[in-house]
Amino acid sequence: MKKFIFIFFLVIINNYAQNSGELIETYPVFPVCELLPYKFQKNCFNETIDDHIQKNFIYPKQAWENDLEAIVKVKFDIDQNGSVSNVISNSSVVGVSFFERESLNLAKKLFNDAASKLIQTLPDAIPAKKNNIAFKKTFLVSVKYQIPRKLGFDEIETPPLFDDCAESENEKLCFIKFIDDHISKNFKYPKRAIKKGEEGNVFIQFDMTSDGLYTNFTTIGESRILEDEAYRIMIKLPYFEPAKYKEKYVTTTYGTTISFKLDQWKK
Repeated sequence: MKKFIFIFFLVIINNYAQNSGELIETYPVFPVCELLPYKFQKNCFNETIDDHIQKNFIYPKQAWENDLEAIVKVKFDIDQNGSVSNVISNSSVVGVSFFERESLNLAKKLFNDAASKLIQTLPDAIPAKKNNIAFKKTFLVSVKYQIPRKLGFDEIETPPLFDDCAESENEKLCFIKFIDDHISKNFKYPKRAIKKGEEGNVFIQFDMTSDGLYTNFTTIGESRILEDEAYRIMIKLPYFEPAKYKEKYVTTTYGTTISFKLDQWKK
């Protein structure tokens, strides 16, 4: 499965095994953080782990195909030699009933293995030290595996498809052209706006859902009459096949601007 570039994971790093009352003189230091002042090294440590997870994040293929999601807590040590050790993952899975024990255990293993691999591939670090003596330090990281249900138009791989675009070589370009043509064919300058001398641009945005519906229309313009006309035009859009991301139907948001100019109408 390709990398899941989406931002649907949260990394939380905690000190998991401090000895009460003892001062930790230094934090583990990854190579990229070595030249930073001491006060910045802890943040650099956390950011390095976050960056490593983002760059190496892979959604388990079988879990993706079966619509499974999870939050995995990964406990690990950075030992006296600066190496990652004792990696233990524990996942909470969404999409499998608690009573389906065999399926649940398989799902847990998929996510646990994927999250453990992320942490096991961290680079070696200069170990944490107390009084200049290296010691083992334990951390806890939470990795979230979540399938996107809604993506921006630029993020989707396949746009919503109208029948006219089914055979198009450039589906996104065809989608945009279809919308523009639809606006032109259905455009009517409202008589009330003409009488009032109202003109301007109306930006209209809406969702095209994974169920094939148009929802959440929003209009921004200087005239309510023109906003209503933009809405009337867009609700006449025909049926579409929903957008796709990695072969899954997703909801996407699209927006466009409709121009109302009196001088063009008079011509």
